[in-house]
Amino acid sequence: MLNNDTKNEKVEYICEKAYKELLEKGINQFSLNKFIAELQMSKGQFYYYFKTKEELICKTIDSKSYEIFNYTYEQTKFKSTFLEKMFVFFSFFLGELDPKFADWGKLLKSTFHLYLNTDNLEIQQLNRDFDFLILQHIESIFNEMIENGYLKEEARNFPRSLIATADGMYIHSLMDD
Repeated sequence: MLNNDTKNEKVEYICEKAYKELLEKGINQFSLNKFIAELQMSKGQFYYYFKTKEELICKTIDSKSYEIFNYTYEQTKFKSTFLEKMFVFFSFFLGELDPKFADWGKLLKSTFHLYLNTDNLEIQQLNRDFDFLILQHIESIFNEMIENGYLKEEARNFPRSLIATADGMYIHSLMDD
């Protein structure tokens, strides 16, 4: 049995390979059996790490999403005004994603249906964890702006509403596409 560090490293490796494969072939042409064969592992080994194809895809997208949103959040630190920070942070929702992440944006759109209405508890947890990360980042921007006197104390009430609005706008843009 693998220890947690080794298992996490293997999951990361599989997700990196899956990400490249998904970018190359797209979700509709992604064959789990071919992918497992390319990894040179048995199906049993693969299913030790992921229960379903959907779980693999969601974990892959989720891992890349953390990387991109953390990078984006770091970019907000170089901005001085609240509006500049919000624009950078919500660039994904505004269709202004950094060009180096454009492939991720397209892949996310093609896999977004996997995240909605899922009965998979692990995917549900991925969603909750990611939502919490976004909330923490937005709250830290608001806190900074309040501490620097750019926003009033009452602004602490708005991050959840702001995120919900951005999510709704993003879902609407998916329907328009």
